[in-house]
Order: sequence, then C-alpha cells, then structure tokens
Amino acid sequence: MMVCSVVFMLVSVAKGNDETGGGEALPFDFLTIILSAYSICIGIWFIRSGQTLLPRRGYLDPAITPTMAVLLAGAMLVLFGLGGWWGASRAPDGTMAQKAWMVSSAVIAQIPIIIAYGVLRRRCGSRRILEISVIAFFVFAPMALAVAGLLHGIFILLQIEPSTAIGHETLLLLSKNSWTRATWIVIIGVTIGAGIVEEVLYRGLILPTFSAVLGGKSAWGAIVATSIFFATMHIGASPPSAIIGLFVLSIGLCWARVKSGGVLAPTAIHIVFNTMNIAFVYSTTL
Repeated sequence: MMVCSVVFMLVSVAKGNDETGGGEALPFDFLTIILSAYSICIGIWFIRSGQTLLPRRGYLDPAITPTMAVLLAGAMLVLFGLGGWWGASRAPDGTMAQKAWMVSSAVIAQIPIIIAYGVLRRRCGSRRILEISVIAFFVFAPMALAVAGLLHGIFILLQIEPSTAIGHETLLLLSKNSWTRATWIVIIGVTIGAGIVEEVLYRGLILPTFSAVLGGKSAWGAIVATSIFFATMHIGASPPSAIIGLFVLSIGLCWARVKSGGVLAPTAIHIVFNTMNIAFVYSTTL
C-alpha cells in the first residue's frame, strides 16, 4: 500500500566499483558493518533491560472497538486508493508533478478518518512520548537499516536484487529531479503525511484489532502480525531486502505504540526516519 511511504537507503556495490574503478567489491560497506555491530549491542541492552515485557491489557485496550477499527481502516484504504487514482490523472505519467498530485490527494482524502480517530481517542492520551520515541528510534531504526543492508548484500550475491543505492521508487524519483514546488509537496507528503496516515492506520487501528483478535498474555503476537501486514503492503514499491527491513522498523513502531499508549511516539519516529532517508538521498546526489 502507501506508495508515498519512504523506506530504506540500501548499500551500493556499484558505487564502490565506480569510485575505485576496478575489482569485485564486497556487497557490504563499512557503514553497514558498524550499524550491524551497534544493533547487536543495543538489541542485547533492549532485551536485558526488560523493554520487551509488554502486557496486552492496559496498553492496547482501544477507545475504538475492533469492528469500528476495521471499518475505519477499510475506509482509509478505499480513500487512499481513490485519492491516488484521482491524483494520477492530473499530470503526465512518471513525472514529479504526478507524484505530487498522487501523494497529496491520497493524504488529503484520508483526513476525515484521521479527524474521526482523533475525536474517538481524545480521552486516551499518550505517555512518556519523548523517552519512548528516543529509545525506539535508536534501537530499531539502525537495526532496520542494518538488516536491509545486510540482506541487500546477500541478495546481490544471489543475484536476487540489483546493486542499487536507492531502495524505494519515490526516493529514486526525488534523486533524479530538481527542487520544484512539486518536489516540496512530495517531500512533505512522504514525511509528515505518510507518518501521520500510516501510524493511524497500522498502529492506531490495525494493531489494537490484532491484539483483540489474537489475544494472549502479551502484545507481541499482535505486533508481529501488524508488522507482517505493514511490510507486505509495501511489496512492489521496494525490493525484498527493504521489505524485511520495514518489518523490523514496524516492530519498533508497534513497541512505541504499546509503551506510550498512543500513536504520537510512532508518528514522530516515522516522520524523522523518512526525513532522514530523504536527506541522505540529497546528500549523496548533490
């Protein structure tokens, strides 16, 4: 789903070959190795500090019933599709203008559901937003990038993926276009817009629904199910390694949702992560 979502920057073997001008380059760069080592260390701390203890009740009991959540989620998907379809007809195919229309139309079409969700949840405030956002970001964002980078290298060796440095079609489009009004619309849409819309959909509506349906003593079953669904819905926009990285990132976003009791923390993480990826695109293409 959410073609406007920004995903991962993957490791480039071709870049290493182009810069050195010879030889076979290993499909893993120094940054990927550092991120992997860091992720192992921070992951051990995360587990040993008891951060994985997530009781199902008291955190995910929503002010919205599962039936209502399914209806709202379905409405978001329909409005997203209609908005994107209408926007796609407003400009030539494959252009930044078309992407801007698609992104903005899809986000705007879902605003009524976002407002309805906010009204229904107005008495269910978030807690410890800054602390939980910082923990989740510094644990799961590097972990997601490390997993995507390592798998990208492995998939290059297996000839499953090309040795490209950009792992999402929107990032590729941004890297090939100059700064225009349409570019700014796309950037705002894939950072703030996607961050808000996707978190309300996946962490605000789908995660509590999975929790109610699956039951259990912990929220982890619902977290895994939501993350599989989240990653699966991005198939087609990103290569397999980035999809698996998305699954890891979603685990962190769901954890932040459960620990904070609301979608503000995962929304902040999502926006920062997407912004970071766009900034990386431009830092390497200027």
